[in-house]
Amino acid sequence: NEKNREQLAVYGDRIIPVWGDLTDFDLLSDAVKGMDYVIHCGALLNPYSTDFPPEYVLRTNYGSTLALLHGIKAHGQADTTHFIYVGTVEMTGDRMAPIHWGRVGDPLKPSVYSYYANSKCYSEFAVAESGLRYWASVRQSYMEPVNPKAGNYPIGGEIPYCVAAEHMDAESSGNLLRNIVLNAPEEFWCSAYNMGAGETGRTTGPEWTKRLGMNPHDGYKPKWRALHNFHGQWYLDSDRLEELVPHRLKTGDQMILDNQMMFAKLVEGIPPEYLPTPEQTMENNRKLLSRKGGMININEENDADAIAVWFGSKAQYDAIPDSWDDFPVPEYSKERSTLNHGYDETKPVSELDLQDMKAAAEFRGGECLSEEMEKGNLFAPLRWRCAFGHEFTARPNTVLKLGHWCPECLNGSWNYTEQAKRNPYFNQVWEPLHPATEDAVDVKMEADAKDVEKLF
Repeated sequence: NEKNREQLAVYGDRIIPVWGDLTDFDLLSDAVKGMDYVIHCGALLNPYSTDFPPEYVLRTNYGSTLALLHGIKAHGQADTTHFIYVGTVEMTGDRMAPIHWGRVGDPLKPSVYSYYANSKCYSEFAVAESGLRYWASVRQSYMEPVNPKAGNYPIGGEIPYCVAAEHMDAESSGNLLRNIVLNAPEEFWCSAYNMGAGETGRTTGPEWTKRLGMNPHDGYKPKWRALHNFHGQWYLDSDRLEELVPHRLKTGDQMILDNQMMFAKLVEGIPPEYLPTPEQTMENNRKLLSRKGGMININEENDADAIAVWFGSKAQYDAIPDSWDDFPVPEYSKERSTLNHGYDETKPVSELDLQDMKAAAEFRGGECLSEEMEKGNLFAPLRWRCAFGHEFTARPNTVLKLGHWCPECLNGSWNYTEQAKRNPYFNQVWEPLHPATEDAVDVKMEADAKDVEKLF
């Protein structure tokens, strides 16, 4: 649009825009010709909290990744072009206490209905399996400042009252991409990273809201907010990215100040009597959450699948107290804890062998079908079989170090209860938050990776 053109015009011929969109696969493939670096940070958000249909979100987000990778290889640049992919904390889904500490290599668990998170998992797998000599995936955390336009969608009700988050500011995120291009060391490449502000950015939803000077209870009743199926965690490993590529510009306190300044600017010049009262805010949220996808709507419509996904069961929804005074708040321990990745992580990479692969596969409820492996080579593809009998090819680095497993199990439906029964590795991020008394659901997807892959 014209605003985009105005913003880029000030750079003159220092920047050469290519006008188009991320569904134009030929355009993307051609655009990477001769490029030393490709940074892929464009995406559409989740259809459940926007107006985009699932197939369009996947075609835009995942299809663009495939197109860019195709172009790099088609132009003979697989050994020269550096590909930087921007993923998201949403790839690991719900990580509320007691499993709120996380690292790259933990199980991937995109929230049910989140085609955006699915698209990021599909894309990162494609990047890691692309065979490019230089690639990296950076999983973006909770971004500050928040876009006020998000308030036009019922996404607020999808966020449980108390989730963990390691915040990150937009300037530092941009600074990271700049510094990767300028200064990333050789050891940075061919891996994935969690990007967050570190210790000063680690907090919970209510704590952050209070630091902003607001009441975390304002605008919502307890039953208007989901209990499950969102995302957020504290990173065990975000400092590693800062060590490799220094990029952090702001502390948590500075991000709080930025948000306060943004809010002040939004209401600047508006007489106090025209600002919404707490009662009006509550009524506005009631209307918003009564729309399709809102927590009030799914309960009024008695949508059994959605109720099970976001609340566990109708019984658990009914048990939510009417008053915030009686609402149970989970305790977020500051003591770090790690999940089991299914192999001996104390061994140097150079010593990892086929037996380690077989152990990792067994812990995932499956098998490593390959009979040979060069010791220490995590980038030569192996054959695997998951607990559901799907056979697939993947590099050990993708499985052990990034947390990916069977790509087929990320298609068709979100059948996490059944996956947890067969996959001890995955069960670590499911059972602690989902007791056996919950309703098991198998939510069919309206679109998946196959719908995009058939276009290539």
